[in-house]
Amino acid sequence: MNIENIFKHITDKDLPEFEKELITKNFNIQKFRKNQILVKDTDDCDSIFFIVKGAIRIYHFNNFGAEVTRAFIFENEFCTNLISFSNQAPNNENIQCLEDTLTFSITRTDFYNMLSQSHVLTHLYSRILEVFINRHLQHFQFMNTLSERQRIERFLQNSPEINLRVKDKIIATYLGVTPEFFSKIKSEINRINKQTQF
Repeated sequence: MNIENIFKHITDKDLPEFEKELITKNFNIQKFRKNQILVKDTDDCDSIFFIVKGAIRIYHFNNFGAEVTRAFIFENEFCTNLISFSNQAPNNENIQCLEDTLTFSITRTDFYNMLSQSHVLTHLYSRILEVFINRHLQHFQFMNTLSERQRIERFLQNSPEINLRVKDKIIATYLGVTPEFFSKIKSEINRINKQTQF
């Protein structure tokens, strides 16, 4: 297992040795089993996870008790509930492993202590936040400007890895459609694709 994956993810330039040492010292290895909940919606989300191997989803329950998946996280990506982590605010989301998962993690206390020692890491963190915000703005637009069928079509076209690694019923909670409708449209698209291959 190589913590250098974190170095490569946060910058395309060489990190100074001091920052490498800070990251190596403060991030700890954690292993989780498939379906295990890393953070419950009743817990304070006081850690950031970096996914070395595996798949994670972040989800909550809406007013009708239905699951709503906000994000899927895969290898070489960070994962947390940013509002809870940053503000020590109540957390309303569950973070769940969809596969056996290996992570590097850092606690809130260690994270902010690390940033206080490095202007370089503070700057890189601001860039990561920009990516995070843009990603979720794009998903908000995706959910609010496309029809249910268009969302499914766009998802199948642009997210083949998620489609292969995540169950249909969970993908449906990400797209805001019923599992039955997702399966129906997915089957139609697969049938059309097979016909066009001949």
